[in-house]
Amino acid sequence: MRRAQSVRHYTRASVPTIGSNDLGVLKEAPEESTEVALRRQLLDKSKENDKLRDQIQALQTQLAQRPPIEAIQELRKEYSNLELILQGTQRENERAMTELERGRQREKLLERELEKLAGSNWQANLKIAPVGVSSPLPSRTTAALFSPPMQHADGNLIPKANVEATMAHVEQVRLLVLGMEERLRVREDKLVKTMEKADQESHRFEVLRKEAQPAKS
Repeated sequence: MRRAQSVRHYTRASVPTIGSNDLGVLKEAPEESTEVALRRQLLDKSKENDKLRDQIQALQTQLAQRPPIEAIQELRKEYSNLELILQGTQRENERAMTELERGRQREKLLERELEKLAGSNWQANLKIAPVGVSSPLPSRTTAALFSPPMQHADGNLIPKANVEATMAHVEQVRLLVLGMEERLRVREDKLVKTMEKADQESHRFEVLRKEAQPAKS
């Protein structure tokens, strides 16, 4: 009887003890999970801070490599000047090409007039060098042109007075053609030099444009 009571008493006494331990475990479990979650958040924030720090260092490096503002302004000024020079060179090229084309048209017109006066072989008859070989005609050759009677394209002989007048006119035309050829040659040389200068300025313009791009970005 006493033994049974003591067993029941022991059982009742031990039950609260076990219950309190279980409650302690239940209370500690949420605290541990919260701590783990906080540590995980702290680790994530630390990684984000490291990433931001790397980005800041990269931006600082780029900023240090950027040329000073004075150099950027100077490049932009030179860029604008070269653009104006390039536009002027292009206009000069167009004007020179137009003038060259006009000279060629005048040359063709004179060639047609010479062909009417001296026949289809007017260059050989008048001892005029081809285009590009501008050589003065000796005076004795010019005088020799007046001596023989000149034959018209239809086969009839032209009177001596008319021949002399015609030859004087032809001589003037010949000198005019030679002068035009010389002017055309000079203009062609000038045009070639202008185009070479334009190519150089265009190349320099492109180099400066590429150098100015990182500065603008």
